[in-house]
Amino acid sequence: MELTYYIAENERYQAFYTYLEGNIDPNEIYARQLCEYLVLNGEQYRLLSNEMELDKDMLIVEKLGPVASFPDEHSYTNKGVHIEFREYVTENHMPLLYTLELHPYGRTHWEALRYLLKDYVFIPTIGLRKRDSAEIDEDRGCYVIYVTTDTY
Repeated sequence: MELTYYIAENERYQAFYTYLEGNIDPNEIYARQLCEYLVLNGEQYRLLSNEMELDKDMLIVEKLGPVASFPDEHSYTNKGVHIEFREYVTENHMPLLYTLELHPYGRTHWEALRYLLKDYVFIPTIGLRKRDSAEIDEDRGCYVIYVTTDTY
């Protein structure tokens, strides 16, 4: 399996980041396809389409510009699989509600898939919240799930 991100520019697609088989957990490939946003090298991208051709998965994204950072951000690079849950209040205000560390329990990207697939997620110490969107933050090494205060 192979996963390549393509950027949409002037009605053309340019490959700009590729994961080759053996360098990425197959479950991570699927988890990335469920994230509407990507943060990579200080830039934020929005997923436009999710495509495939034989054993190649392709994510077509558009560049949104420099990523906004928040004072409560942490880096999880080389520290296992983490999911941050943030409340989407406004575009500039998304406080951290909870960080779930999947790695110590033997859970990895497979477990992250469970959260990324849901419309509503249960956040420990917070309760049930509606999923707004998700991103893979390559720079900080984590998934981020944005939720709203909506419950059923």
